[in-house]
Amino acid sequence: MRKMLLVLTVLVLLPAMAFAQFSVGPAAFVKSPVLLGQDVNIDDVNVNQFSFGANLRYRMGWFQAESLLLYSAGEVDSLDLYLDAGAALDITIFTVSLGAGPNFTNNFEGSPARQAGLNTRLGADVQLGPVSVGTSYIMALDITDRGFNVKTSSGLLGVHVLWSL
Repeated sequence: MRKMLLVLTVLVLLPAMAFAQFSVGPAAFVKSPVLLGQDVNIDDVNVNQFSFGANLRYRMGWFQAESLLLYSAGEVDSLDLYLDAGAALDITIFTVSLGAGPNFTNNFEGSPARQAGLNTRLGADVQLGPVSVGTSYIMALDITDRGFNVKTSSGLLGVHVLWSL
């Protein structure tokens, strides 16, 4: 039974790996005061409003899975992981994507890593050969008795550059 399961796994994963597109690259995100409805004061801009990290993307056809790892400095330094799965649509050299998934956080002040909730991500990319330059907006996603509630006014706005492997 184990051999059969192993063979079946290889037969399923091999085509998925052969025809998939893997991309990796840096990302930078900001808690945008404009999107949060706050006034912009250039004197208040500092590194604590930014998060930096790495973006990893797996794409096969219209399906896209993405992992975003961000380091945030501030009163409490943290490492945040956003996992999303969803759909991506190519329109000439542009790609528009929408995904949702869990996010995890690890504060460096001694608290254990934990799941912080759910998120949804809206993205747009320009494909320049093996390089993709794009932007994403990550919003909190709540599941209520009446369905999904997306908090569009709070989130992270960012840019990324991805290289296809």
